[in-house]
Amino acid sequence: MPSRRDMLTAGAAAVAATALAAGTATAAVPHRRFDGRVVLITGGTSGIGEATARAFAAEGAKVFFCGRREALGNQVAAGIRASGGDATYRRADVRDEAEVRALVEACVRRHGRLDVAVNNAGIESPRAVRLHEQTLADLDAVWRTNVAGVFLGMKYEIPRMLAQGGGAIVNTASVSAEVGFATIAPYNASKHAVASLTKVAGLEYAADGIRVNALAPGAVDTPMLRRAAEAFGMTYEQIAQDYPIRRIVSPDEIARVIMFLASADASAVVGQDLDATGGYLSA
Repeated sequence: MPSRRDMLTAGAAAVAATALAAGTATAAVPHRRFDGRVVLITGGTSGIGEATARAFAAEGAKVFFCGRREALGNQVAAGIRASGGDATYRRADVRDEAEVRALVEACVRRHGRLDVAVNNAGIESPRAVRLHEQTLADLDAVWRTNVAGVFLGMKYEIPRMLAQGGGAIVNTASVSAEVGFATIAPYNASKHAVASLTKVAGLEYAADGIRVNALAPGAVDTPMLRRAAEAFGMTYEQIAQDYPIRRIVSPDEIARVIMFLASADASAVVGQDLDATGGYLSA
């Protein structure tokens, strides 16, 4: 007949085994910050937008994204679904108010709500020339996408978030929103405007439970940077020397910053343009 000590030891071992099994089961199903959340992304067919769509989907979000290039959009959505994520692509041009309104309506019609919006669509200046050589057409082309696109996105995203009691919006600004760069005046001006729209919207809707923020990436390995490097005749190694981290940031790194701003971890952050330059703005 087992002694009292033997019985207590066996009982303790059983409890420990149960706790270990429970811990193992919990570890096997990691917490996903955006399980069931609905995330709308503009400019999601490549670069930062694509990386952000993939990252949100990997954390359980239902991703609804747009872009003008249908083949790329369908390819990105198929890739996310093949990895077990939930993604829907819809062609939309953020320069067109009717298309932006229809994009938001389609997202809500499909998923019933809108928890996070990432207004990311953007283009660079058409030409790298000094201001007096720029044209109004150059300015207008960049402004329609980079500024009007963000403005229209928020114009139609915010009413949905007001109706449901809150949400989070993240706008993609740039290091160019904080400093000036010669020969790209249209782009520089547009990103300053994005930061300003973000600050105003953050103030206007914070009390409604809608947090609006932006982030300021520096040099990120995207098709836009590759085009800019070619236009300026610079290598990645030369560009990286301007940044304290001495390297080009990946789109995945920026996607993680966007997810932070959209998450409950950033609940006290409102109306900011968060430095994601790798130290450029700290110099």
